[in-house]
Amino acid sequence: MGASPPVSTPVPFRAPVEQLIGEPHGFGFFQAVRLLDRWLGQGQAPGVGLQKLQFHNSVSLSFPASEIESMHVSWRDPQAVQLPANVDKIDLTPACMGLLGVTGALPLFYTEWLGQVEQRGRDPSARALLDVFSHRSVVLFYQAWRKHRLALQYESDRQRAFLPQVLALAGIGLKGLRQRLEPQHGGVSDEGLAYFAGALQQRTLPVAQLQRLLQRYLGVPVAVEPFVGRWYRIPDEGRTHLGVGLGQGGGVLGRSAVVGERIWQRNLRMRLTLGPLDHARFRRFLPGGPGERALRHWLGLLLGPSLEFEVRLRLRQDDVKPVGLGTGRADSLGRLGWDTFLMTRAANADRDDVRYDIQAAA
Repeated sequence: MGASPPVSTPVPFRAPVEQLIGEPHGFGFFQAVRLLDRWLGQGQAPGVGLQKLQFHNSVSLSFPASEIESMHVSWRDPQAVQLPANVDKIDLTPACMGLLGVTGALPLFYTEWLGQVEQRGRDPSARALLDVFSHRSVVLFYQAWRKHRLALQYESDRQRAFLPQVLALAGIGLKGLRQRLEPQHGGVSDEGLAYFAGALQQRTLPVAQLQRLLQRYLGVPVAVEPFVGRWYRIPDEGRTHLGVGLGQGGGVLGRSAVVGERIWQRNLRMRLTLGPLDHARFRRFLPGGPGERALRHWLGLLLGPSLEFEVRLRLRQDDVKPVGLGTGRADSLGRLGWDTFLMTRAANADRDDVRYDIQAAA
């Protein structure tokens, strides 16, 4: 008989901050300070957590095994739960920067001398004096590192500074304008608008980019067909009449004269095909649904009110099911004329009967 395979023991989950406190050598310096800053400053302004951090100089001349030489957490009540409010201060000694150590800015004999002083148990005031200058420089260096990384700006101060600035670049920085697009009304979230701020800045939007944007935000396959023709009724005052002079309903033959009361135009209409969709997503994009409202808002923002849009929904073959009376099944309930079907056998293709028009608002 062969040996049975070893049974793997599940590793208990540990929060990143808990791992950092237990094994600081396994973290990079910037990642460690970022985690501590967010943990200590929960619910407060960015940078408040840094006030409990104290950076010290290294007096070691050995090769640094990691970016952090040591870290010690001082708790106000060691017996209490380890929460941010219970932290008095955190002493962190980086091995990658500072005034002393093998990577320090000062000559090595300063590190050698201070190391000998501490080994003999003498007054550590000389090192503490250098820590005053080193602490401030390390804090400024970390803040400069964080300042030019957009993801960290969004993470720490998204609502007050970063997000409004990006939305202003997209031309929708006013809060009153964004309230019309709030997601609770089936609109578009601020994060979604900011993510596509580059597309909102463009005067003309290519069809391929429009298709990618809608697919990315709506999360469904989208096909865009431009220049969809349609007959448009000509108002009475715009029709060509015999015996009427130019400027009073007349026209120039071959240029502005039109025979009949309708005209065929292809430059005012686009067709959007969504799907194949499962039944749940299909219902979201029916008229009045949250998906339809979000789609209408996006079309108004990207293309304005000058175009008409025909939306065609394609229901997946597996979700094309007959409607039943009194069955009590959730999948048998539907909206008459939209997602209800009278069938005698299973569907052999997707259904794309549902079509409706959208006139995007300005």
